[in-house]
Amino acid sequence: MLARLLLDENISPAIAQALGDEYGIDVCHVRDRGLLAATDSQVLDKAYSEDRILVTANVGDFVALVRSRELHAGLILLENGELLRDEQLAVLRLALDALRTTRDMVNRVLRVGADGVLALEELPGSESS
Repeated sequence: MLARLLLDENISPAIAQALGDEYGIDVCHVRDRGLLAATDSQVLDKAYSEDRILVTANVGDFVALVRSRELHAGLILLENGELLRDEQLAVLRLALDALRTTRDMVNRVLRVGADGVLALEELPGSESS
């Protein structure tokens, strides 16, 4: 899978370049899209409109948000929001390595623990599904 990522403001912007260089993928930060003061909904809309997986440490808010939608391009959730930049990069490398065998991330969430434990789950847009 060739992932396209949008990094939320709680992820270091330097990671966009590092992952792009290392994996040869299209990675941008909300800062690059003029979304630093945007609402979570606006950030998720931008990720969807550009067919990008959103990477965030804002777990609770974004899980609730995607549950209220029919469709999203995918989420990578860093369960530990206190990670330093190098730690964020290390766990995102694990996530991207795991995504190489995933067909797509539409309506899926990859939870990434600080200990490197990964959990992929379906998170459809409506709870009535």
